[in-house]
Amino acid sequence: MIDDVSHHHPRPGTGEYDEHVREEIEHYGRIYLEESARESLMQPVPAAWIEAETRAAALIRQATGNDLLGHILDRLRSTKGARMLSLGSGPGGVELEVARHVPEAATLCMDINPDLLQLGRERAAAEALAVEFAETDLNTVDLPAAAFDVVFCHAALHHVIELERLMPEIVRTLRPGGVLLTVDVVTRNGYLMWPETREIVAAIWKALPARFRVNHTVYDAPLIDDEIWESDTSTAGMECARSEAILPAIAERFEPVHYVPYFSLSRRFFDTMYGPSYDLTAPLDKAVFDWIWEMDVHHLAAKKLRPETFFGMYRPS
Repeated sequence: MIDDVSHHHPRPGTGEYDEHVREEIEHYGRIYLEESARESLMQPVPAAWIEAETRAAALIRQATGNDLLGHILDRLRSTKGARMLSLGSGPGGVELEVARHVPEAATLCMDINPDLLQLGRERAAAEALAVEFAETDLNTVDLPAAAFDVVFCHAALHHVIELERLMPEIVRTLRPGGVLLTVDVVTRNGYLMWPETREIVAAIWKALPARFRVNHTVYDAPLIDDEIWESDTSTAGMECARSEAILPAIAERFEPVHYVPYFSLSRRFFDTMYGPSYDLTAPLDKAVFDWIWEMDVHHLAAKKLRPETFFGMYRPS
């Protein structure tokens, strides 16, 4: 067990846990009421976040020779009768895109939200894609032995509490030569900042013009924050319930083929909360974005800040 007892998280089988699951399902259900989300089967994000993700993908390609999608496709194409398991897939937007590129491979998507799974199931049926969907709680799941060549976790592990239980299940379900491919959030539990991150983020925040400090998600209407918003997201739902424990839990059962850390502070400025404030076609906005990005890369390379996100390919140890 990873030692993060200082942060409370509910345990499966309790009424508190059931309430957190309900809140998690309702939260993502609201997100996928949006027409754009239902069309793309992806969570809507601002242009600033898309640009940040694009630059992160370039870092992954530079370090490993391919981006996330490319690594998945290479693995599935190189294995006859390949099967992929996606854990915490939501409606399966990424997984359906994989199936369009590698129609001969089969994919099973697991998620706890039945409504999101149904969205993916309908799309897969409409396009005759080899993607199936199963309602599953990753905290209690029992996976079949030697069933998959790739286990894919895309921003899913930071919603899992029983990480030490899940990792052996992933090892067990991988076929010989199989890999775990993941991208995830590794902030402090509850999406809180590490003290050294908070210090630098606060200093940048003070230098920003007010229009870049507009909070688009917390209030009934957008408002300017004097201080950057930070609260424990795990008090409702499962967001970053044990994000600190993800990398240690993986390390107990796997060895890295590739590991690329990134986003030491960019998440705090460019995601759905503040990202809509940036118009990257405007010179000032682009300059501010570039400045924050370069600060991010510098502090991570200098090991002054920890990553808040990572890409990893792992094989069982």
